Amino acid sequence: MFREVSLTDREWMESCRGKSMQEMTVISFPAVYTWQSTFGLTIDGDERFYVVRSEYDGGYYYPVGDTAACRSYVMSLLHEEDRMDAPGQKHSGRLSGSGARNSSGKLKLVYVPESELEWLETMGFEITCEPSTSEYVYSSRSLALMDNGSGTNYRVKIRHFSRDCEWSVRELAFPQDTEMLLEKTKIRELPSGHAAEDDHQALLSALRDPAATGFSGIYIETKDREWAYLLGYPSTDRIYDQSFVKYSPRISRNVVPVCISEMAKLVCDKYPYINLEDDLGIPGLRNMKMLYHPVFLLDSYTACIERQR
Repeated sequence: MFREVSLTDREWMESCRGKSMQEMTVISFPAVYTWQSTFGLTIDGDERFYVVRSEYDGGYYYPVGDTAACRSYVMSLLHEEDRMDAPGQKHSGRLSGSGARNSSGKLKLVYVPESELEWLETMGFEITCEPSTSEYVYSSRSLALMDNGSGTNYRVKIRHFSRDCEWSVRELAFPQDTEMLLEKTKIRELPSGHAAEDDHQALLSALRDPAATGFSGIYIETKDREWAYLLGYPSTDRIYDQSFVKYSPRISRNVVPVCISEMAKLVCDKYPYINLEDDLGIPGLRNMKMLYHPVFLLDSYTACIERQR
């Protein structure tokens, strides 16, 4: 039975993910937990796998875990009526008008791993690649400025920030810093629009108990007491995901690459790659992420098929 994701699901979900080859961070425990209210996410499964149902996408994240168990579950969905409602689940305005309910009679699977595409095609699924939800992965050493692989644009922004102000950085400690981050997050002036509000609500979810959720981070403060912080988590044993960057309204936006670089310095000895997530289909964000020179993309695939009644 599908239900909300809780902190107690972390060990189970990480165990299932360890059995799979899925490296996209969107299907990880911290991502599903923090974004569940925004996208109407609920979860089901057993000790072999988990599956996320998404009201926003009108379908399911491809099951994560033992391959045979995941394929068996997909087969069961082909003969199951579409029931997207989750009693008691609260969602944000992002779902409004999004086509969240899949009323077309199609079964839709999102974030399908490349290893399963051939099998799904033999089952009759139509496969599409979704560039706006593909994830950008970078060399940790390059983002940490240990070589020249990160691109001129990235390095220039960091130099400009350091030229314009004095600043210091430290690693965040939880739970000691949790209340401080919550206070700064609540007073942060938000731009208008659902995307900003959704991001804000997801960040508040992450800050309920950052350590239990798996987050770590860095905090930057200038001589003038302006601030910025970054939160991230180990997505796999080789990729660290940088999830949230927040900063005071009066600080230069060049603090964003500074935060990325300082976090990369902190984790690069353990995680050779850093995931800066997707570009949401926003041209400016896509251009910025390309200018930072990704090493590779984690392509996002969707599979659809007419249900068998």
